[in-house]
Amino acid sequence: MPEETRLFIRSFLFALVIAVVYWIVSSDYVGTILLGGFSVASLTLFSMLRRGQPTRSVPAESRRGLLSRIGDLVGTTEHAGQEQPFEDESGRIPVGSAAPVLLGIGIALIGFGLIFGVWSMIAGAIPALLGVRVWLREVSAEFRAVDAADDESRTGHERAATRGGA
Repeated sequence: MPEETRLFIRSFLFALVIAVVYWIVSSDYVGTILLGGFSVASLTLFSMLRRGQPTRSVPAESRRGLLSRIGDLVGTTEHAGQEQPFEDESGRIPVGSAAPVLLGIGIALIGFGLIFGVWSMIAGAIPALLGVRVWLREVSAEFRAVDAADDESRTGHERAATRGGA
């Protein structure tokens, strides 16, 4: 089972335990219902992803015990060469950026401005605009790099086709 799918079963178990502990400690309905909703949503996403994966029959000699199956489910055991359906290794990996953090800080300060006044909004507009500017510049540079790689790949295939056809 891919790591992307196991994440949701671990989230379900975590939220379920936290909801039970939260109820025991606080007896608060609202928080317990929200945590329970988070656990149900995680279980729903896990089941949707699990249903979309191809199934394979397991020979009787390779069947393992219940504890190993639970370990596979929550991700405590590793399998070499396991297929990762959500991985896309065909493209470029974008470089890290501080732009989302700047934008988030700016939006938070603008939100504080609704409570504390206009000066907080003005102070939040500076990192928000800077974050948007940096992010758009990095995205456009990434698009240019991907287009250049695609053009290079396309011309390489055309050269190979003309050599093979000649």
